[in-house]
Amino acid sequence: KKYSQEDLIPLLVLVVNSLGGSAPKQKVDEQIYDLLNAEFSMDVYHEKVSHGVPRWQHDIAWAKEKARQNYGYMKSAGEAGHGTWELTEKGIEYANKLIKKLEVSTRVIRRRKTV
Repeated sequence: KKYSQEDLIPLLVLVVNSLGGSAPKQKVDEQIYDLLNAEFSMDVYHEKVSHGVPRWQHDIAWAKEKARQNYGYMKSAGEAGHGTWELTEKGIEYANKLIKKLEVSTRVIRRRKTV
């Protein structure tokens, strides 16, 4: 496996943020799968793990739980509603910080290409 559950947290936060800060779990899963298609299409990610869920979905779900429990980036199901994943204020702040880092990196890359 290339991506750990911990590795998926920044991508998860960015995806939920791009969907308006709140989205159905299924939509988040689809978006992340599309972004990591080359990796997630590998057999190891399609092995069934607990409750017959493919590993890629299981890893995303645990990334969400770690983002909630360890960092406070995601609301609980009780707060967001069953099947809905929603960022907390702290999660929105983290998403904005990630976006700024990406913008800076993009500017640096563009500068290097023109030199």
